[in-house]
Amino acid sequence: MEIVPVMEPYNLPKPELRGDVGSPCIVYNPFEPCYYLLFLGEKDPAKPLREVWVAPMEKDLTVDLRNAKQLVKRATVKELSLKGTPILVPMKRDLYLSAVRAVFNAAKREYIMTLSIGKHAYIFYFDEEWNLSSYHEVYSESGDHGFPIAPIGAYGREHQALTTIPKGNLVKLGYFDNVDSPTHVSLILDKGYAFQHGFANDVCDLTLLPRIALFYESDEFGQWKVKIGLGPSTADFAHHREPGVEFNVGFLVAYLQSILPFHSQYIQIGHPHYTTYPDGKPKLLVACFRDTWSTRPETGREGYRHEIHAVYLDDIRIFDPRTYGVMRDTILSSERGNVSKWYDVSEATRITLMISGYGNIIKLNIDEASSIAEALDGIYITKSYEVTVPAKITINDPAPIMRIRSEKKNVKVTMVVKY
Repeated sequence: MEIVPVMEPYNLPKPELRGDVGSPCIVYNPFEPCYYLLFLGEKDPAKPLREVWVAPMEKDLTVDLRNAKQLVKRATVKELSLKGTPILVPMKRDLYLSAVRAVFNAAKREYIMTLSIGKHAYIFYFDEEWNLSSYHEVYSESGDHGFPIAPIGAYGREHQALTTIPKGNLVKLGYFDNVDSPTHVSLILDKGYAFQHGFANDVCDLTLLPRIALFYESDEFGQWKVKIGLGPSTADFAHHREPGVEFNVGFLVAYLQSILPFHSQYIQIGHPHYTTYPDGKPKLLVACFRDTWSTRPETGREGYRHEIHAVYLDDIRIFDPRTYGVMRDTILSSERGNVSKWYDVSEATRITLMISGYGNIIKLNIDEASSIAEALDGIYITKSYEVTVPAKITINDPAPIMRIRSEKKNVKVTMVVKY
């Protein structure tokens, strides 16, 4: 495994980027062909005013800043201006920019980019020269987490792309409907949550291959750390292709950072972006926070200067839950209700349910199925347990798919899955 610096702001040739660079995302245009790195940058980390940049990227991860282009620029304007390139944003700290994410639509030969400005999230459409052609607001309660964009594909789910957003220690799934139409695109969010884990989840990413996997930075013990949420393969939905079918499944969580060889001089790690671009090798692009532990003399506050690094994953199977040994999720709670999502626990050797709540006796129903498709068809078996809380239930050699139901509300159940 190798960790390679991609961009460190301290001595970059562009003074506008010497304060901070982060939120990396690589996009490929097969017609040129060319790889592009999108990222956030700013001039002064003491006055965080992020801007969005895009630059060509070589296969050795060299970023061509000579041909970099600003897509979102800070300027002295009275109101948000989205009609030109670069997009103009007022120089106000409350109008923070979220993580930037993008894909290339080969059918229409255009780039689709997501970004939040303040609390308002937009989808932008650019031509192949990165000139803005149109945009649409899709959300008005955003944070700086960003909106990943993962097209689902044909045969039942055309014109849709999956996304995910965090809300504190809770995480939602969603999808962009009509994502390739600037006039009709909309954001549909699950009314429930994909997982409940961590103190505070923020900048996120996702992939649908080889399975649905969510990547997050999470604030733990005062440090940002990278974690992963694993769901099923989209193939497991079989004939279930209706919009939002993925809202039926939950995600088991582990600390991805626990298997990455970062040492303590990196201080904090965040802004995860999984990719095989531009060299065909699996890697995780991250932002390293090197100077967050000391007060800046000129400002009297801590730093937060980001650097972009690439972590080559080599033979580490990050999408295999057995790599982590143990994964978990709080599957029932006052926030998540008394009926859990369906969980893929394939390859698990043992499951432990940690149960707490109000009242002496709690009855739990554990539904087990052989596949997600059969679970959604209502083909499963149920075992019932009565326990005196607090309690622990251990299940050896579980079925591949599980769901937990409680007859009482305000029951908290955390599922710990051992591989």
